[in-house]
Amino acid sequence: MGQYQKAVDTFFHNRSSYWRDVYQKDTLSACIYRERRSAVLSILDNLGLPKYSRILEVGCGAGSTTVAMLKRGYRVNAVDTVEEMLELTRQAADEAGLGADLQTSSDDICQLYFPSGYFDLALAVGVLPWLECPGQAILELERVTKSGGYIILTTANKWCLNQVLDPLCFPGMRPVRWQVAEVLQKFNIRNRSRPRLHRYSVRQVDTLLSKAGVQKIAGKTVGFGPFTMFNWKLLPDSAGVRVHHKLQALADRRVPGIRSFGVGYVVLAQKR
Repeated sequence: MGQYQKAVDTFFHNRSSYWRDVYQKDTLSACIYRERRSAVLSILDNLGLPKYSRILEVGCGAGSTTVAMLKRGYRVNAVDTVEEMLELTRQAADEAGLGADLQTSSDDICQLYFPSGYFDLALAVGVLPWLECPGQAILELERVTKSGGYIILTTANKWCLNQVLDPLCFPGMRPVRWQVAEVLQKFNIRNRSRPRLHRYSVRQVDTLLSKAGVQKIAGKTVGFGPFTMFNWKLLPDSAGVRVHHKLQALADRRVPGIRSFGVGYVVLAQKR
């Protein structure tokens, strides 16, 4: 396991209780996470997969999406690299009385142990931003998915509106910011509070899907905020949530200039 992956695992290990509780909070971040989950589940429902279809969920976290899929009658293999997350997923499934249709395992998305063509759907919510091998990860998801099966991915959108509007966060300045952060860390002036999060443009993700041999069916961006200026938060969460809902409504209506600028990109693809 590489140093970056160890740092990511430690980060999520230390914040496992946060991911268990966040979906019930009133914060803007929680609102955006719920929006992302709703978008994923809406895509899943529209697929109309038969009951007992086998789904792979990589990066199951605390099991919020896992339990929602179990309630829909699917069999779920939940995978994560952090044991605390797997334990929370098992607890959530057992509390819902659905543990019988769940299997969990610790596994690496870039080298899955499942046989080829095993799943009707492979799902990875919020995983790609924490990877150094996004292309390999998508190739693995394609491998373990049946011919004609589906892949649902979400990732952090490089060109999200709140990043574009803040001069310190503008995507074109990201390499410079990373270099400065590395220098500050080298001299123990400032240490990172979390591992580096990788953002990708919609076009980059679509290209990775195409290279992996899967066809994009649909995609949308979700989540707006928090808005900052020079990294200073401009709005309290209550106002931020209202702004998010207004902008999300415009994005859902595919208004140009808004529809591609959400925080997260949710995409559905089908294996050829």
